[in-house]
Formats: sequence, structure tokens, C-alpha cells
Amino acid sequence: MPAKAPHPHRRAQHQQPSPPPQLRKTFPPAELEAAKKAATEYKNAEYTVKASVDIMSIESIGQRNEVMKPYFTADFYQKAVSTRYTALPLQVVHKQQLSIQPDKLQLTLNDGHKQDIAELKYTVDLVLLNEKGQEQQRVPLEGILTLFKIEGAWLVQGDRFDNAAFSKLIN
Repeated sequence: MPAKAPHPHRRAQHQQPSPPPQLRKTFPPAELEAAKKAATEYKNAEYTVKASVDIMSIESIGQRNEVMKPYFTADFYQKAVSTRYTALPLQVVHKQQLSIQPDKLQLTLNDGHKQDIAELKYTVDLVLLNEKGQEQQRVPLEGILTLFKIEGAWLVQGDRFDNAAFSKLIN
């Protein structure tokens, strides 16, 4: 008969509980680069929108959802579509009547990461451009991306974006 594991509340006073095995003190450099690459591709796709007359049409939003789908976990995709999160950059373009593109994206790893989960802080300038591609306005944004490694690919599971900055652009 196998020995029973000691009850966790009955540990000797001198023993320190060991951290869960999935917590890491360091993130492998190759994994960090892969997560940053996925995050960069996602933010570039998310924040690159050309102004058009029908930007908020059902067809345009549907196309937008399909463009963003490969960057998301299945759960986050459902949430992003149902909350119209994917349409937020389209709303900016519609309200401002200007195209948008990202510039100066910076990503840093948050502390306390877990295996196959990367939390990246980001800062980026959202650049609003006229029809000639000339900069009209630059809006600094910041947020935190949560990426999960699923079947070898880093996918977005959450994006705590700069709600206040977006509100100013769409209201």
C-alpha cells in the first residue's frame, strides 16, 4: 500500500512550503522572444486600420473578427467578439475619420510568470493618420497582455487595454 502524503496543514514548523512547480523565477529567453513576437504581431494587426466609409458595417466587423481570430485563444475570441472588443479600433477610426497604426511598441515581462503563460506590459503610440498618411495625432497607450502557450503557439488570452485613452477617442 502506498504511503499517504502528509496533510498540508500538519507540516513541521521548520519546513517551508515549496512553491507550486509551475511558477518560474526566470522565463527562458527563447520563450520570452516567442511571446513578444506573438504580442507584437497581434498589436500591429489590432492597431493597423485604414479609414473607410463602411468601417462599422456588419461585413467590416465580421472581417475584422476573422483577421483577429488567429491571435486569440478560443475562449478569448468568443469574449472579444461578444463584447465587441475587436471593433474598438474600428470605432476609433469611425469617430476620428482617420486611419490608425501603432508606433514605438515596447513590451516587458511582468514578474511571477507561470509555465506556458506570459504576462507582458506594453506601451505603444496609437498614431492617427489622414488620407495622405500624414500624422494628425499621437495617443500614448499602455496595458497588459496575457498570452497562453497552446500547442506551441503564443495566443492572447486577455488584454487589459487603456480604457481611458480609448474612451476619449470614441466619445
